[in-house]
Amino acid sequence: MIYGESKQTMSLKDAKKAWDEFVEALKAHNLKMKGPWGPFGTPEGNCFMLKGSYRDFENYIGSDAWQKCPIEKTRTVSLFSML
Repeated sequence: MIYGESKQTMSLKDAKKAWDEFVEALKAHNLKMKGPWGPFGTPEGNCFMLKGSYRDFENYIGSDAWQKCPIEKTRTVSLFSML
């Protein structure tokens, strides 16, 4: 789960376009996104979840896809499936 703040103020249409471009960029790293959401009970205004392997997530860090993420000042909570 990744929490953060919007990089810039955007219209709803521009925000949808930015998130769609981010989702496309994630495909190169075999990652799928759930969200984005507006979380309750956290100081950040946005959150989303990435699904993929640990290795895919490591390869994503610092990549071009990482740069396309529409949020910044992120913090990450790692979750894993035990099954």
